[in-house]
Amino acid sequence: MSSFFNTGMSQQQFLDEYWQKKPLLIRQAFVDFESPISPEDLAGLACEPEIESRLIEENGEEGPWQVTQGPFSEEDFARLPATNWTMLVQDVDKHLPEFESVLAPFHFIPDWRRDDLMISYAPEHGTVGPHTDGYDVFLLQALGMRRWQISDMPIMDAAIIDGLDVQILSEFTPDQTWDLQVGDMLYLPPHFAHHGVAMNDCMTYSIGFRAPSQVDMLDAVVNAMLEQDLGKTRYNDADLTLSAHSAEIDAQAIARLKAMLHQAIDNAEPILANALGKFVTETKASLAAIVEESLTDLPTIEEVNLLFEQGDILQKNVYCRFAWTANEQGGQLFLAGEVYPVTLKGVIHLARLTEQHELTITDWQQLKQDPQIADLLCQLIAEGGWFWL
Repeated sequence: MSSFFNTGMSQQQFLDEYWQKKPLLIRQAFVDFESPISPEDLAGLACEPEIESRLIEENGEEGPWQVTQGPFSEEDFARLPATNWTMLVQDVDKHLPEFESVLAPFHFIPDWRRDDLMISYAPEHGTVGPHTDGYDVFLLQALGMRRWQISDMPIMDAAIIDGLDVQILSEFTPDQTWDLQVGDMLYLPPHFAHHGVAMNDCMTYSIGFRAPSQVDMLDAVVNAMLEQDLGKTRYNDADLTLSAHSAEIDAQAIARLKAMLHQAIDNAEPILANALGKFVTETKASLAAIVEESLTDLPTIEEVNLLFEQGDILQKNVYCRFAWTANEQGGQLFLAGEVYPVTLKGVIHLARLTEQHELTITDWQQLKQDPQIADLLCQLIAEGGWFWL
C-alpha cells in the first residue's frame, strides 16, 4: 500500500481515519522542500491579466479587510504597508506546469475533486482572518513560518462579520495552535474554523478539493433531465381525503411531493453520472478565455496519424478538466462540461485519454484500433483538450 507522506500510515488509512473527518498535522510532509516559485515571481503572476489574484489588507485605505482584485501593477505593491496584508494567486498549477510534482502525491484523491493550487504570500502578521471553508484543503508551508489556530469540531452555521468582502468569523476560539515550518502540512476537512498568521515572510500552498452542493447537483440533474426529456410525471393525489380548509397544503400533500421528487431521482439514476461529470469538468470562468484560445479545427484521423508519425506528441491541456465513467452499457468521457459517449469496447481507453499527460505514437497505435476512439481524440483536439508539441 502506498504511504501517506511522512506519517507511517497508508493512503487508505488517511482516507478512513481523517478524510472529511478531522484535521491532521503532518510534520515534514515534503522533506527538504524548496518552493518552485519565489514571492517576486508570484507577484509577477498577479500582474498578469489572465490570472486570478487578490490582495487582502487587514487595514486598507477603504476600510478593514479591504479586498482588491488583480491584475496588479508595481505601483499597487509599492503602496502596501510593511505588514498585515496577503496576496493570493489562484490556479498556479495550471499556469506553471512544473507544479505537477507538488500535486502528484495527491492523485490518490480523484482528480475531478481537486480544484486548484492557490499560493498565498504574506509579510509578518499577514492573514485573511479566522474563517471556514466548504471544501477539503491541504495547507503546505512553502516559505517562512505560519501559525495556525484551528477548531476541533466543524462549524456548520458559522456567524460572520457583516459588511466585509471576505467571510471572517465574528467569534473564534481556537482549540489547537501549531507553528508550521517549510515542508510541514496541515489537512483540514470542510467547515473546520482556522486562522493562519504569518510569523515572517511567508508563502503557503493551498491544495483545495471542491465538492458540489445539493443545490448545484439538483440544478445539474434537472438540466440533464430536461435534455433527456425526463421528469414529466405530474403530482398525483389519488389518495386525497376531505379537508376542512380548502387553501391548506397539508402534511399529506408534502409527503406526496417528497415521494414524487424521490421517484424522479430514482428514474433519473442513469443520467446522474452524466450530470456529475458535466458539472465537475466545467471550465472555471477565470480560465474560459485561455481554453477558448486552444480551440482548433476538427482534424481528420489521417492528419492526426501523420503528425504522430512525424514525431509530434499530444500534450493534455492543464486548463481543461477531464473525467470519465463506465457501466455495463459503455462509458462517457467528460471534457469542459461536455459529454462524449463511448461503446463498451472503448471504455478501456478512457483512462488514457483523461489521465495521461502526454500521448505518443505508441498510445496512438492503441487508440486508433478503435475508430470511435480515434474520432473522439480528434474531437478532444478540436475542443482544446489536447494540443500538439
